[in-house]
Amino acid sequence: MQALTDYFKMLENFDHVGNSVAIDRCHNMFMMGALLAKKPDDILELGIGSGYVTISLIHGLRYNGKGRLTCVDNWVDARGAVMEDLAADLKKLGVNVVAPVEERSFVSGCPSDAYDFLISDADHVNSGTWIDEHLRIVRKGGFLFFHDTNQISQFPNMALIEKRVQELKLCHYHFKENSRPDENCDRGWLFVMK
Repeated sequence: MQALTDYFKMLENFDHVGNSVAIDRCHNMFMMGALLAKKPDDILELGIGSGYVTISLIHGLRYNGKGRLTCVDNWVDARGAVMEDLAADLKKLGVNVVAPVEERSFVSGCPSDAYDFLISDADHVNSGTWIDEHLRIVRKGGFLFFHDTNQISQFPNMALIEKRVQELKLCHYHFKENSRPDENCDRGWLFVMK
């Protein structure tokens, strides 16, 4: 239970207003609920950012008592020394950090069906053009999450993700609505079941 206590403390203390590009609190909790219930063996996070999602996933894996987390980032949006320190801290916690590397090249080099849980908050400019690669590396029955999928004016290729998911008739839900002034749910959070 300590892992969940630590998770909720982190969630409560995270500055969601000051970190408006991070996934929303509601979406983080939905992702965590899915992680805790599904109990995946192999988790891939594309885009480490502030480490908020990464630390959340670590708490979930500790609670589950199983699972391996691999995090990939190209560090384009980050400051080198800060990311190196964050990567070193994550490695101490047992995370396989692959950085700096382009997410697409990492995913392209992965074997098919390598993961059963994928979170993508990386390469918003291009990731919609390689959605088939995301789907290829996730096992049948796996869960996929994509952030900023409702930012079409800023990232037009993000619309290609939901379009492809619909073409493949995969079960999905696109969260994109706020109900509170302190939320950023309208940025988009696409949940897909393969």
